[in-house]
Amino acid sequence: MPSEQTGSDREIAAFVQRWYDLLSEHAPVEALLPFVADKGLVMAFPERTLYGHADFLDWYTAVGGAYTDQSHTVEKVTQQEDGTRIALDVTVVWTAKSTADGTVSSFRINQKWQLERSTPGARPLIVDYRVGEPAAI
Repeated sequence: MPSEQTGSDREIAAFVQRWYDLLSEHAPVEALLPFVADKGLVMAFPERTLYGHADFLDWYTAVGGAYTDQSHTVEKVTQQEDGTRIALDVTVVWTAKSTADGTVSSFRINQKWQLERSTPGARPLIVDYRVGEPAAI
C-alpha cells in the first residue's frame, strides 16, 4: 500500500486485516457476521456462492470442519471509494491443513470486494466478495 494513506485507506486496510484475522482464528461466526450484509450479499467462492447470513453460516461451518490451522496473510489491498461504495482488490495467501488427510496447502488468491456504507462515514459492510481461482505456492 502507498506510504501516504488517508484515514479511509487505513480504516479499510484495518477492516480487511480484522476480517482475515477472525477467519484465521476460526472465531465464532457471530464475530464475522457484522462484516457482511445479510440482504443483497453475494459471496462467490470457487465451490459455491453465498447470498446471506444463513448461507455464510453453513459455508463457515463446512470450511471449519474441512480445514484446521488456517492462516490468511494479506499481501495487497487497493481501493477505490465512490461515496458509500468502496471497490477493493485484495490479494491474500491462505494456508490450511486438511482434516481429511492432514496435508498442508498454501494458495495465493486474488479477490474483488465491494463494500457499502449505509451513509458516508458509517462502518462498511461486505456486499460483494468474489474469490478468484487459487494459485498453489
